[in-house]
Amino acid sequence: MQPVKPKWTNSGLVLVCERCFKERIPEEAPEVAEKIGDFNLRDWLKAELKEHGEWGPIRVISTSCMDVCAKGKVTVAFEKAGAAPEVMVVDPVDEKYAIYDAIVEQMGKQG
Repeated sequence: MQPVKPKWTNSGLVLVCERCFKERIPEEAPEVAEKIGDFNLRDWLKAELKEHGEWGPIRVISTSCMDVCAKGKVTVAFEKAGAAPEVMVVDPVDEKYAIYDAIVEQMGKQG
């Protein structure tokens, strides 16, 4: 076993519930699934963070169910190193910029 210190340990991780996209929304809210289409919030957040120079210290990963469910929404959790986690349910299309801004405010260079 070899301990490591990834660069994201200074900022933190963003967890995006994959089960929301793949199972819950299509089953519980097909109209929302239709609106979402092939959009993937995790991939979009990763691309935005890269574009704005925040990727690396902030990492976005998919996770299984966090047991915080809301019909038609996706659970996102993020935690700046040493702080209490923020957990939100978001509309992955309509609120994508709001969740991005919250993540960068909490964990980014200016946060």
